[in-house]
Amino acid sequence: MQVTIRRAREGDALLMSTWRNLPEVRRYQPIWPVPAAQLRRNIRRQSGFSLEEQRGRGVTWIIEADGTPAGWVSLRNVDWYAKSASVGFSVAPWAQGKGVARRGVAMVLDLAFMPGRMQRVEADCDIDNERSQRLLEHLGFQREGTMRAFARMPQGRRDFYLYGLLKEEWPGVG
Repeated sequence: MQVTIRRAREGDALLMSTWRNLPEVRRYQPIWPVPAAQLRRNIRRQSGFSLEEQRGRGVTWIIEADGTPAGWVSLRNVDWYAKSASVGFSVAPWAQGKGVARRGVAMVLDLAFMPGRMQRVEADCDIDNERSQRLLEHLGFQREGTMRAFARMPQGRRDFYLYGLLKEEWPGVG
């Protein structure tokens, strides 16, 4: 399966809104239903984001598997002074367990860790989300701690693990 990423476009908002409402997608993520119109506005605001020009606070990429949208990866909370950011990801149920998320996140990390860009990228995941833990650890992230009652979820407040990856630990960029 060929996996690629591309910047999210306003036309992706309806699909992203649909994914956000699926129980399989929301199970371990503190994401709430967001109307497509709001997602379109968010994507429009991200249009000025540039890793090359060190501009903006976040951006979303669509992961495609064999040319079909299969999920998203977001780089958010970008701090250009500290050269740090957070990465988040989600994949459609049909693409889960096939390496799609791992390859999509790796492509974003390649972009983030290019010379002059990020020095540190963080990620977090629900303590029961073993798939995301394995994905992050496979990519070289180190578990740095537990954030107690971190996320408000439909089933109540949940603990999340915090992971960190430093540029020199990332093998994808030489």
